[in-house]
Amino acid sequence: KKKKKDLVSGGKSLMSLTNSEVKAVAIVGGTHGNETNGVYLAKHFASHPQLVERESFSTRVLLANVAAIGPSPTQARRYVETDLNRCFFRRELDDPSLTLLEQKRAKEINAELGPKGSVAPRADFIIDLHNTTANTGVALMMSPRDDFAHEVGMHLMTLDPDNVRIVEWAPADDYGMLPSVGRSGFTFEVGACPWSTIVGHWYAASRRLVLAALDYIHRHNQMVQQTIPATLRPASVLVFQRAYTLNYPRVSRAADGTEELDGMIHPTLEGKDFSLLQEGQPIFLRLDGSAVCFARDQFGIEGKDADEDLFPFFLNEAAYYEKGIAMMLARRTTHRLEVLCETPWWEK
Repeated sequence: KKKKKDLVSGGKSLMSLTNSEVKAVAIVGGTHGNETNGVYLAKHFASHPQLVERESFSTRVLLANVAAIGPSPTQARRYVETDLNRCFFRRELDDPSLTLLEQKRAKEINAELGPKGSVAPRADFIIDLHNTTANTGVALMMSPRDDFAHEVGMHLMTLDPDNVRIVEWAPADDYGMLPSVGRSGFTFEVGACPWSTIVGHWYAASRRLVLAALDYIHRHNQMVQQTIPATLRPASVLVFQRAYTLNYPRVSRAADGTEELDGMIHPTLEGKDFSLLQEGQPIFLRLDGSAVCFARDQFGIEGKDADEDLFPFFLNEAAYYEKGIAMMLARRTTHRLEVLCETPWWEK
């Protein structure tokens, strides 16, 4: 039994919305200022509030890092002083000595949408709009403990099964990402999108799916309120769970030992986010033209993952060069949950 539990992500959040009403939703754009798809979708929703209003809950739209967004996309940057989407750990939100621009902005957002950890934050559900230079499609990034976010994500997967995936953050006691301020929510990541550009296909897909998520939440509220008769039923959904990160090949060239880049994502892997990674498959191409092949023992992948399928994602994400991340590797597993479903007519 213990082994089976280890293979299944999940566990209910203490603040689960599975069987309770969502009263307030927040849609956030510009957490990273140069992720322009999300910035302009948020601006569109803010200019047309009737699109995101629903009878059963309030919806707030805001831009997170206005200083990084700048006056135009050509002047936008990811952040000014530090990555805003790593500033929402509770210990940092509670620390008045942290005064970088993004650290102060995180505290302001926490006051607007939180407070984080409260049983009654100002935002029950947060949709944080992002885009990536990697070919992820629509990746809904969320806590493995957030059943309601999985439920909404599962619905969006049914609407666009070829593009939408649920990706769980690595298990942890706390997260530094903006959606963790609310009771539930996810990072809505789309790509591939170059920095400071709007890609029409992904803009349209994002708009359609965000509106569908709001419709789903409204219907969930109707079932909680028993306007629509509903029954709590077991469900399951396939998810990707972040497990590892791999750095690019590097070499010491400078006298001080500073490491420089010595390779890139292999052309045969480029753009194949969420494909099955094979042992011995070329994953990097060195500057001298030689290939680095995937070998679990050489990358410290042991234990149960020595035989488990792994899937790369965020391949060649431009923002992760500074973090020393060439790709992330995920397990594919099953998240089990309970969802409110409309009671069939024969059971009413």
